[in-house]
Amino acid sequence: MEQDIKVIICEFVDHLLPDLTPYEASLYLYLLRNSVLHNGSPEIRVGKRTMAVGYGTGSRGVKTNYAHITKIIKGLEAKECIRIGDTNREGTLYIINLPRDIPIVAEKIAGFAAQDQEEDYFTDPEKRRIVFERDKWICQYCGEGVTTKNITIDHYIPQKDGGGHNKENLRTSCLVCNGIKSGKPYEEAAPLLLKSIQERKARSQS
Repeated sequence: MEQDIKVIICEFVDHLLPDLTPYEASLYLYLLRNSVLHNGSPEIRVGKRTMAVGYGTGSRGVKTNYAHITKIIKGLEAKECIRIGDTNREGTLYIINLPRDIPIVAEKIAGFAAQDQEEDYFTDPEKRRIVFERDKWICQYCGEGVTTKNITIDHYIPQKDGGGHNKENLRTSCLVCNGIKSGKPYEEAAPLLLKSIQERKARSQS
């Protein structure tokens, strides 16, 4: 169970947290703490007023009220973090979905798994050469020929935005263009690349 808890927390932080508001994240953790992490069951029956007390207070010491809890619950339900069951005198039944069972998280995990299965044309020297030959040893941004002294590979979709090492996402680039493009989406880098190309062309003609 200890290992399971580590996985749950990591998947929450890495994949679910970015899609939740601070209030939603706090309430989700409260429900998770009092259900799955407490007794291994995804179900918890609790009243909203009890939940508001257990949920705590805001940064200014203001207690969370019934209406606010209701709003947060609706947000969690809309994102399929929880399912809502029947209500009786003991409260409402909430079924807590683990992070990996929530669609927005499952989609991210599947995406990373797909990337891991892709052939790596970035770090493998022999496969890097396949990219260079595909691009005919020409920088795909400025159109100039490149040599072993100034050739690099750029991720067209940056790695920070989910771009992988697959052949389709890699571009042959000269050192100058890679320095400008590196880490930026193409749309953001395009004006800077164009300016650099114009400046280099002007220098070569002077």
